[in-house]
This record gives sequence, C-alpha cells and structure tokens, in this order.
Amino acid sequence: MTLEELTAIKSLASAFGIGAILASLTAWISIKYYLSSYLSEKGKNLATKEDIAEITDQVEAVRTQYSTLIEELKARHQLRLAAVDRRIQTHQEAFTLWRKLFSATHTENIGKVVIECQTWWEENCIYLEPSVRSSFVTAYNAAHLHNTFISSRSNPEEVKANWAKITSFPNELFEAIQLPKLSELEVKMVGNAKDEFKNSV
Repeated sequence: MTLEELTAIKSLASAFGIGAILASLTAWISIKYYLSSYLSEKGKNLATKEDIAEITDQVEAVRTQYSTLIEELKARHQLRLAAVDRRIQTHQEAFTLWRKLFSATHTENIGKVVIECQTWWEENCIYLEPSVRSSFVTAYNAAHLHNTFISSRSNPEEVKANWAKITSFPNELFEAIQLPKLSELEVKMVGNAKDEFKNSV
C-alpha cells in the first residue's frame, strides 16, 4: 500500500472506527482479488459452455448428414439388389434375342426379328447396362442392313465392319455384366458363321 492509501485508511479509522475500516478493507480485498477472479472464472466457464454447445451442434449436424447419406445409400443398394435378378434375366434375354438375330441375318425373316428386337428393347432397356443398351441397338440395326450391303456389292471392308457390329455384341454384353467371354467352342461357331458369310459374298 502507498502512503496516501494508509493516510486515507487512518482518516477513515478515526471517522468510522476500526471495525468499519476492517470491514471495508475486507470487502475491498474480496472484491479486488476474489470476486474479480470468480467473475473471470465464471466468464471462462460460460464461454466454455457456449463453445461446447456450438461444437455439439456441429457434431449433431454432421451426424445427421451422415445418417441421411447412409440411409440414401442403403435405399439405393436395396433397389439395386432388388433389380439384380431382373437385370441378369434381361441380359440373358438380350443374348437369346441376339442369337435369334444372328441366325436370321442371312434369311428373309430378318425384318421380323429386327422388329422383335426393337420391341423387346423398348420394354426392357432400363435393365440393361448402358454399353449393352447401345450395342444391342447397333447389332440389330447392322443385321437389318447387312443383306443390303451384300446385295448391293458394297465395299467388302464395309461389309466386314457391319458384320463386326453384329458379332461383337456377346463379348460386350459379357464384359458389361462381368461374365466370362465366349468359350473357344462358341468362338469357333461364330468363326464358322463368318466363313459361311465370306462364301456367300
């Protein structure tokens, strides 16, 4: 304490008495040291509670977003699983139709088979993988035009390219649905059909 503060205390002591001075001094020390540190600590605690509340809100928001995302993924996955059997069946039907198309390519029935393929595609295309969807259309369009290419004595390279559009469909289908490619026997069968085609040109 400074000399002035002691002088002020002495004058107060003579005016109010020693008890009042001690009470005032105790109150002043309490206010200066304890109350200020108490209020400071209270402020820190309040700030901490506010920070915790804000962090909790952020955690809950992230948890809610995560739960929503998980539910969406589950719903999508269930939908995909529900459609798996239908998708496999549709790809099998596409292969069966392609075999029919392939067999009818050099016959008078090709127009009817192409229409059958178009109708089937319109009714089932959403179950096909995108690449299969496209290559199936390419195959039946190429099969429809193939006899025209042959009868008009088109460039042999154009005829071969058109034939490749028809014959490449199975491997594209198997690759898209992750099935093994054609066996050697099946490749040989397609090769025999190609030889028959070459002989007819």
